[in-house]
Amino acid sequence: MSEKYSSYKQCVDDVAFSLIIGKYDHILGPVSLYSSNTIESENFIRDLLRDALNTTNKYIFLEHDKFYSQVCKIDIDDPSARGGKQSYALIFLRDAQLPVISVLIFQQIEKLFKEIGFDRILADDNESFKDFSDDIYSMFVNKQFLMPLESLNIKIRSEISTILGFCDIIIEQKTNGSISEEDLMNYLKLMRDSALDIKNVLNNMFTPEGEVK
Repeated sequence: MSEKYSSYKQCVDDVAFSLIIGKYDHILGPVSLYSSNTIESENFIRDLLRDALNTTNKYIFLEHDKFYSQVCKIDIDDPSARGGKQSYALIFLRDAQLPVISVLIFQQIEKLFKEIGFDRILADDNESFKDFSDDIYSMFVNKQFLMPLESLNIKIRSEISTILGFCDIIIEQKTNGSISEEDLMNYLKLMRDSALDIKNVLNNMFTPEGEVK
């Protein structure tokens, strides 16, 4: 996946994000509706949408080479669609050096998307999608979103990567029958330390009343 998308890194250079809005059409499959940046390759966008929509997860993280994409899937009530709902995907492409977007920010973004109005969304109103994208971009630039949470995500993401790394080592060595009890205990202690670091980050993120600090 990294090699497939690496040549498109320029679409996230010097911007907070590039946004692609798409949906899953039950006849046509993944369909691109809007892109905040000019991306000439239709295959690139279609592959991104397919990767994003081909899962039941609401929030998806796809890591590429020099950038990554985060996806928020939103179901819109549509009596004419199969199952009575139309599935949309908001795909944010971000430079690899930028912190990931938190779920709390995505919840705000989803609320703003629905405020476009179901009729205009279902009509694939490109002008409304552009206004939505401009509003989101302005909020990122002016830091009107809960941006402090993004910086905390760097620490959380690092510690999770550490835990996953040690899990992979344990599985590999256990499969090969070569892990000692001492090594296993050391790995578990390091993983526990990372988990405690995440717990401390989360504890420091909220007030006792549950509000964001």
